[in-house]
Amino acid sequence: MQKNRFPIKRIALDAILIAFFSVLSMFSITIGGIKITFASLPGVIAAMLFGPWDAFLVGFGGAFLEQMLKFGFTPTTLLWILPPAIQPMLIGLSAVMFKKYMSLEHIFNARKPLFYFGSCMFAGLVTSLLNTIVYYIDSLIYGYYTYALIFGVLGVRIFTNQVVVISTGLVAMPILSALRRTKLVPAAKTSAQPQ
Repeated sequence: MQKNRFPIKRIALDAILIAFFSVLSMFSITIGGIKITFASLPGVIAAMLFGPWDAFLVGFGGAFLEQMLKFGFTPTTLLWILPPAIQPMLIGLSAVMFKKYMSLEHIFNARKPLFYFGSCMFAGLVTSLLNTIVYYIDSLIYGYYTYALIFGVLGVRIFTNQVVVISTGLVAMPILSALRRTKLVPAAKTSAQPQ
């Protein structure tokens, strides 16, 4: 009986994180070709608690809701959904590959979350590059392409995203710590282990 209850809690938590993603995305700031948002926070939480597939689901579901609420379904909707889904998945994959250094116990007990922040920064860099590619494709389809808008601000886009992912990683740490102390996440399990 206990074994069947946790997956239901996990699915419910994923659904809450998807909703949280879409709410955070409504408070994003877009200036030219640069978007500042903390919508990836729920994906980071899912990545560290449950691994890459839940993280992908949270990012994909949240980005899908954001796209539907802001723009409706367009020919480039799927392209815009992929980068926010891939970012937390990469963090979740890092948590699986480097579980010795990225387990919740190591992050909080060793107080040296270098792998955690390194994976967040790598995932943020990949996301910035993917978003630039999607932005380029979207601009060609809809006819608003200018080099300055798409590629001219790439360095600023990458820098801004790195600041945001580090900030998001910092904000995620107390939330992960609080969730670890609850019965939502079994204490015997480390992050990203199959359940």
